[in-house]
Amino acid sequence: MTVALSKILIFTLSAFVALSSIAETSTQDQKPEFVQLKVIDPFLELHTGPGRGYPIFHVVEQDEMVSVLRRRTNWFYVQDSRQRQGWVKQEGLARTLAPTGLPAALPETQHGDFLAQQGRVGFSFGQQGSSETASFTAGFRLLSWAGVEVEYGQIFGKFIDGDMYSGSIIIEPIKSWTFTPFISKGYGRQNWQVKEKQQVGTSPEVDTEFEFTGAGINYYIGYSFVVRAEFRSIYLNADNDNGNQTAWRLGFSSFF
Repeated sequence: MTVALSKILIFTLSAFVALSSIAETSTQDQKPEFVQLKVIDPFLELHTGPGRGYPIFHVVEQDEMVSVLRRRTNWFYVQDSRQRQGWVKQEGLARTLAPTGLPAALPETQHGDFLAQQGRVGFSFGQQGSSETASFTAGFRLLSWAGVEVEYGQIFGKFIDGDMYSGSIIIEPIKSWTFTPFISKGYGRQNWQVKEKQQVGTSPEVDTEFEFTGAGINYYIGYSFVVRAEFRSIYLNADNDNGNQTAWRLGFSSFF
């Protein structure tokens, strides 16, 4: 148990460090162009965070320009001409003008927003071999096309019950489509309790390491929710019984 958990932690941390280095290099090479907007109301309120519960710490006056740096759901992070930065509600930015003199176009959250968010959590249901599964996942994106993910799940079968946990790397090479295909590679551990109706007492326990290669898609459906479908090829490495299984799962995830 300890050895397998150590492998998962080492694998996940190594991936995190490697991808962080790539992310830093990539960020240095990028030169983003921010949208410039002109305030037409008497003032525009800047909040310390993306929510109504965060206090207002500054106001941008009429006719001043702001740059839109990024967004989080229906809040926008902006910077004024004096380099002060804060969060603005979408309705506030709707009362601004683009350099062309036309009202600012602020579309609803799109699939591209999913790619821009670093954190995500989700759950899924599916099947591994002849057993049903339910899983909870949490991930962190370091690049628009790559991230790391941890997972905990339960296995429910006719002859076995158990749990599983794993760590994986997620690669999403294409971000221009309306859905996002991905591939995954991970390692983990499963612990099964074998059901034996004729036996009195504790059921036999099977503890096995596993690795998997997967492929799937993420599709944005609105309100910061994404549908996720995945297929996996799993290699089990039990004490005296190695084998392969296939698994599929369907679920939802939310980004932040």
